[in-house]
Amino acid sequence: MDRRAFRMKRSRNSLPFRISLVFLLSTLLIEGVLFLLLYHTLLGERVVEEINRLESRAESHANVLAMNFSKETIGHVATMESETDTKVAITDPAHVLLQTSRSFPQVLVDTVETKRRIGPFDDTTVLEDDWENEPYLSVRTPITDDLDTRYGYVYMFLPTEIIHGISHRLQLRFLYITAIALVTTILTFILLSRLISKPIESLRRATENVLTNPDDLQLPTNRVDEIGELARSIESMSLELSRLRRERHQFLSDLSHEIKTPLTYLRGYAEIASKDSTPESLRQQSIQTILDESRSLTELVENAFQLAQLDENTFLLHREEVSVTTFCADLRRMLDTMFRMTTIRFDTLPNVGRPDVSLTLDRHRMLQVFRSIAHNAIEHSEASHVSLRSNVTDTHLILTITDNGKGIPEEDLPHIFDRLYRVEKSRSRQTGGSGLGLAIADQIVVRHGGTLTVSSDTSGTSFTVTLPLDKKTPSL
Repeated sequence: MDRRAFRMKRSRNSLPFRISLVFLLSTLLIEGVLFLLLYHTLLGERVVEEINRLESRAESHANVLAMNFSKETIGHVATMESETDTKVAITDPAHVLLQTSRSFPQVLVDTVETKRRIGPFDDTTVLEDDWENEPYLSVRTPITDDLDTRYGYVYMFLPTEIIHGISHRLQLRFLYITAIALVTTILTFILLSRLISKPIESLRRATENVLTNPDDLQLPTNRVDEIGELARSIESMSLELSRLRRERHQFLSDLSHEIKTPLTYLRGYAEIASKDSTPESLRQQSIQTILDESRSLTELVENAFQLAQLDENTFLLHREEVSVTTFCADLRRMLDTMFRMTTIRFDTLPNVGRPDVSLTLDRHRMLQVFRSIAHNAIEHSEASHVSLRSNVTDTHLILTITDNGKGIPEEDLPHIFDRLYRVEKSRSRQTGGSGLGLAIADQIVVRHGGTLTVSSDTSGTSFTVTLPLDKKTPSL
C-alpha cells in the first residue's frame, strides 16, 4: 500500500502530469471564458431579436386594426397568430380582453391584468424580457388611427422555451468540448510520458554514473530536441569532469614530486653543511642551495595557496591609482632584472598612445602576472629574444610580451589558462612546473576587468594583457 501511494505521489509530481494539468486548466479556463462570452452574447442577441420581432408584429397588427377596428378584423388577426409560435391578445382602451389567439393560456390572461398599468401607453412597450425566469416575453402596442383615436391595445407573447432550448444546446456543446479536453489531456499525458519522462529517466540513470564512471555514459545524444541538447551538455560535462580528474591526479602527483624534491635537497645539503669536515666552499654552496630550494618551495606553496583562494573566491586585490607611465616603468625594470640573469635578449618597444593617463590596479598582483609570463618564456619557450610592447587607446592599456621561441602546440593552446593544465607533461624540475602560474595570472587580469589572451605558432608566442583605464572593478 505504501509502495502504491509512493508511485501515485511520484506520478502526480512528474513533469508530464504537471504539463498535462496546466494544459487542462488552461483549456478549461479559455473554454469557460469563451463559453460565457458566447453564451451571453448569443442569448442576448436572440432575446433582442425576438423582442424586435414581437414589436414588429404587434405594430403591424395595430396598423391593420386601426384602419378597420371590427370583430371581423380582430378575429382575422387572432386567427393569423394561432398558426404561429406567438400568442396575441386584443383589448379595448381599458385593457379588457376582446379576442385572443387559440390555446391562449390563463397565465397570459393574468399577465394582461398585471401588466396593463406598466409603462407608457402611447408607444410600443416591452412588458417582459426576463427569459430566464418568466415563461413568456411580451410587448404591448396601442391601436391608434391618424386622428389619435384610441381603439385598444395589441399584446404579443413569445414562449421563452425557445431561448431555453438554445441555452440547453450551448451547454451540451460546452460539456462535449470539456469531454474532448479531458480526453486530449489524457492523451497528452501519455504522449509526454513517452517523449519526456522516459528520456529524462534514462538521463537520470545515466548521470548517476557521472561521478563514479564518467567515461562510460550512454545518452540519447542523437536527438535533435531539447533532450538531445541536454544529453550532449551532460556528455560534455562528463568529458570535462573526466579531464579534470585526470589533471587533478596529475597535479597532485606533480605537486607531491615538486615538494618532495626540494625537501630532499634541503635535507641533503643541510646534512652536508652541518658536518664539521665539510670544506668552507662546499658549506657556502650548500647554504646557497638551501636558500634557492627554500625560495622555490615557498613559491610553490604560495601558488597552491593562491589557487585555493581563487576557488574559495577570497582572492583579494589591493588597488591603487597608478599612471600608465609609472606602471610601465616598473614593469620594464622587473623584466630587465629577470632577463639579465639569462641569455635571452630583452628589449622594450616605444610606447604608442597617450602615456599620461591612469588606471586602477593592484600593482603587486599585476606584476605577478607578467612575472609568470616572463618565467614561462624563460623556462619553456627556448627563445633567444623577448620584447615588450605597450599601447594606450581611449579606453584600455594593451601590453604584449612576444618571444621568438618554439611556440605552444596547437592542441594545447585552448587550455593554456586552465587550472592544473601543463603543456609539458614531464615531471622534470627544469621543464615541468605545477601548471598554476598562468591560471592564476588569467584570474588576476579578469578580476581587474581585463583580458589575457595568447597567440602562438612555430615562430613564437605572444601574450597580450588588456586593462581598462580609470575603471575600478568591485572587490572579490
